Amino acid sequence: MTQYKSIAGPIGLTAEKNEDYEDAVKKYAAIIDENAVGGWELMWIQQIPVTKLKVNIGGVIGVAAICAAIGGAIGAANSGYGNFMMNTIGIALVGGVIGTVIGINVCKDKFIEFFNMLIFSKKN
Repeated sequence: MTQYKSIAGPIGLTAEKNEDYEDAVKKYAAIIDENAVGGWELMWIQQIPVTKLKVNIGGVIGVAAICAAIGGAIGAANSGYGNFMMNTIGIALVGGVIGTVIGINVCKDKFIEFFNMLIFSKKN
């Protein structure tokens, strides 16, 4: 019976300052060497796409600004002469906070990130 295990590996290699490509490859080889013990053998390396969601900050700011403007308009329409600024600013701030919460939950972009999956096998 053959057992299999997979290890997530980096998609790219980085050669730091004063390093050459061979040094970067050695870092990747260290990952393989660390996992190829106890009878485990590297079978192949497969590139895998992973879709992630990321908050779109521009969208969040836009929704928050719109909600703050609506809140300010509601505050201005419902306030008397004496407390015009307090109602307008207060309700605009509440609208901005509500808009930020809505924006964080709604304004998300999908992006694809790749990683290398290292497949090891071990025969019993």
